[in-house]
Amino acid sequence: AGLGILSFFMPDWASLSLLSKPAQAQLIKLQLPRAGFENRMTSSVGSGGQPAPPMSQGVHLAPGLDRGNRAKNSDWYDPGEPDLKMQWVRWEPRKMPLKVWISPGLQLPALNFHELKATRVDTVAKMCFNGTAENPFSTLQPVSGWNDEMGEAVASGIEMWKPLEQEGLFSYDFTSNPREANVLVFFNDNFAGASEPGGISTGGYTCAQLIPFSKIQEALSQGRNPRTPPVVMELSLGVNGTLEKLRAATAHEFGHALGIKAHSPYREDIMHENRVVEQLSPADKNTIRRLYKSRTQWVL
Repeated sequence: AGLGILSFFMPDWASLSLLSKPAQAQLIKLQLPRAGFENRMTSSVGSGGQPAPPMSQGVHLAPGLDRGNRAKNSDWYDPGEPDLKMQWVRWEPRKMPLKVWISPGLQLPALNFHELKATRVDTVAKMCFNGTAENPFSTLQPVSGWNDEMGEAVASGIEMWKPLEQEGLFSYDFTSNPREANVLVFFNDNFAGASEPGGISTGGYTCAQLIPFSKIQEALSQGRNPRTPPVVMELSLGVNGTLEKLRAATAHEFGHALGIKAHSPYREDIMHENRVVEQLSPADKNTIRRLYKSRTQWVL
């Protein structure tokens, strides 16, 4: 029997998925990893999707709340999945350290934005895990204008969450082998058919499949070690036109990939749907702390 996977869409707009196992990261300038293909090798959440709540990032026109004088070091916001009545979702401890693969600017097959939710995770999982080719994405081409500095900016955005590893909440490393990755990062010029109410294009999309933890426990009790699909992040180089924007957009999307499904209502937080800041706030950090110190009914 299957694991009872529930798909979600998160454009950031964003979406989500999962996977496991380790490998050596290949590094580029500034000690940041660059994706490569070493050796050979199962939700989506976001905004702009049908059942999923709107999610977005980059410079947008919609206003948000400000904490102002009420800001406290203990501030946090609800990270729950709106389509699950705000139930919380996180990675299982057995998946740690998560493996993150940043593609060398590769673009997935183009689809209308509103079709991504139903197919993106399955498409990428099949490409990644079927066959024995050393490079499962050999048919993909890099986005025009891609360069190594963009890869460094993306890696730097992902590493914004790295200091929280010291608290034992989660851990992750970069890998040059996409077949073992839990999170895979791809790129495009823009998302076809996606725009915000104000006409601002979507800057990122994170897609995942959420699994009831009870199903994982059942499989493990039977001696099975279920493989779950990877989280798929896609970033628009057209919308995130500077390295600073790309770095911050990546940090926002990786927050979704870690399990923060809902957006913060506050503009000071990098997880605000209309992200206007470029660093994690105390509330972003407190939110991920609460999430990973809790037990959840759904996992990635």
